[in-house]
Amino acid sequence: MPLVVVSQNRLSPQQRFEKLARKMRLKTPKLAKNDCEIRIWNQQGLRFGDAQMLYVLSKKKKLLSAAKYVINSDEDGFKRAVRLKPTIPITTDFWEQLLHRNILTLPDQGSIHDKLFPRPPKDSTWTSVDADGSVSVHAKRNRNNNVLISDGESYYFEVFSVNEYRIYSFSNPELYIRYKPNIAELQNVVAILNELATLFHSTN
Repeated sequence: MPLVVVSQNRLSPQQRFEKLARKMRLKTPKLAKNDCEIRIWNQQGLRFGDAQMLYVLSKKKKLLSAAKYVINSDEDGFKRAVRLKPTIPITTDFWEQLLHRNILTLPDQGSIHDKLFPRPPKDSTWTSVDADGSVSVHAKRNRNNNVLISDGESYYFEVFSVNEYRIYSFSNPELYIRYKPNIAELQNVVAILNELATLFHSTN
C-alpha cells in the first residue's frame, strides 16, 4: 500500500493575523515607553478569510487614534480592506473606559472555562414516607444554565507594547453573556465591543 502524506498548514492565531496584516499593509507598530496598540480581529463563522473586521486602537504619547477595517475575502483568499474613521472623536475618557474594562490585561476565554461550563453537582436522591404510608423518591434539581455555542464569531485581541506582545480571544461573548451575565470577564469584553461600536456607530 502506498504511503500517503497529508500536509496541513496549521498557523497559530498570531501567525495568521501577522500574515493578514501584511496583506492589509499594516506594519508592526513602533512604540516607545508607555505606548501601546491594540488590534481586535473579528472572525465570523461560515465566511471566507481569517477575519472579516478589525479595530485598531493606538496610544502614542498623548495621541489617541482609532480605525475600523472591513475585510473582504473569497474562496481565493484576501481581496481588500476598507478603512473607516471614527464618527465621533476618541477622547481620554473613552480610553480610560477601555482601561477600566481591563482591555490590556484580560485573560483568554480558556481561563474562565469553569465559569462558563461549571460541573453539575452530583446526583442526590432521598426518600420520604408520606402520611398514607407510601414512599416517595426525591431528586435534587440541577439549576445550572449551561449552553455550548459552537458557531458564530470570535474576537482576537492583540496587545502590542514596547517590551511585550500578547494575544487573547473570546468566542461569542455577546451570546454567552445572555446565559452567564455575572461573569466579569464577559461583561468587560462585551462592554469594550459596545464602546467601539459606539465610536463607529454609523458604519456598523
